[in-house]
Amino acid sequence: MSNYIFDFTKTRWMVSNPARVTRTGMDGKPFRCPFCVGNESDTPPEVYRIGEGEVNKPGWTVRVFANLFPITDIHEVVVHSPDHEKNIEDFSLNQVENIIKTYINRFNFLKDKGKVFIFHNYSLISGASLVHPHSQISVVPNNITTNTIPTQPVINIIEQNSDFVSYCPEYSEWCYEVWIKALGQNKFENLNDSEIKSLAVILQSMILKLKKIHDKNPHYSKKPFGYNFYIQPYGNWFLRIIPRFMERAGFELSTGIMVNSIEAKRASEELRNI
Repeated sequence: MSNYIFDFTKTRWMVSNPARVTRTGMDGKPFRCPFCVGNESDTPPEVYRIGEGEVNKPGWTVRVFANLFPITDIHEVVVHSPDHEKNIEDFSLNQVENIIKTYINRFNFLKDKGKVFIFHNYSLISGASLVHPHSQISVVPNNITTNTIPTQPVINIIEQNSDFVSYCPEYSEWCYEVWIKALGQNKFENLNDSEIKSLAVILQSMILKLKKIHDKNPHYSKKPFGYNFYIQPYGNWFLRIIPRFMERAGFELSTGIMVNSIEAKRASEELRNI
């Protein structure tokens, strides 16, 4: 059971769930990936899938089930594909579309249960506890205050298509941080097939560009390529990609002020020219 704790000002929250200490791969037991095909019995029962086959059996291309080690009381896992190694930058466009369609389906199913957060941690450096690429969808009670960043103005554009624009906002807390924002007024939960395809195209393009930045930089490439992205699906919604090229250190932790050594304008120019 999740335990929400606030500080004495009642303005800052944390959540504690002791069950996460024994997550798969962190418990010292012999390991087999619970997200790989054939190991469906290692996870809770699936609640959604794209693909063929019987429920909880092989044949899926995207699979969703409850997180066995949840942060919040409602917490789901979205396995991106049966492939243990490949991720968004490697997939066909159709597979990226399937992942986005899954996000939308689960958001619409869960949105009346609290505040829905959709996020993806790629590689151990970003906080993922399992290598097999997956996203997570977590629901926070409506009475819990969440310190979400507001939509930042569009500036330093990298790429644009018929439905979306990618850019590096002036307020960028991370090196090469990229935001993707809809050009129209359609809500996230109402995206049509054409808009989903446009989002898949620009998301994949941005991750490929960030990987090239990582690979050619002698400092960043000392560590594996990793990033987080999350979707803030409400109102003037956006998708924010945070490359994990740099670590947070004492200044940021003690002051709450983020340090970014790459100016947003320079970052957008580099990404645009790839």
